[in-house]
Amino acid sequence: MSKDEVLRVEIIRLHHDMPMGGHGRQWKMVEMVTQNSWWPRVTRKVKQYVEGCDACQRNKNHTEQPAGKLIPNLILDKAWMYILVDFITKLPLSQGYNSILVVVDQFTKMVYFVPTTEKTMAEGLASLFRDNV
Repeated sequence: MSKDEVLRVEIIRLHHDMPMGGHGRQWKMVEMVTQNSWWPRVTRKVKQYVEGCDACQRNKNHTEQPAGKLIPNLILDKAWMYILVDFITKLPLSQGYNSILVVVDQFTKMVYFVPTTEKTMAEGLASLFRDNV
């Protein structure tokens, strides 16, 4: 680290770690630091320092909602009652196909792999499902 970098980190540390009003978030620290000092990319350096502050990370407020109640999974009793369908795309071209339609039965775990193309639309998907599954 150059002398300039060491001095810049020290300036940020003095503003951020002070007992009175310290450990502020990024924009508060940018405002405090730029009242007396400025250098290119000061905002980025302050953001890096604040994101790396252990005390700030431990005491950060979490604004997301708490998770809801857990709901148990359904107990399946018949085959082909619930299925999963997905496409595997962006494959190399092989015999005119570049995608795979994957159909899985959740009860039996039976899987069908149907070759197709990326341009398959809803009607094509329905006919692929009818003809192959």
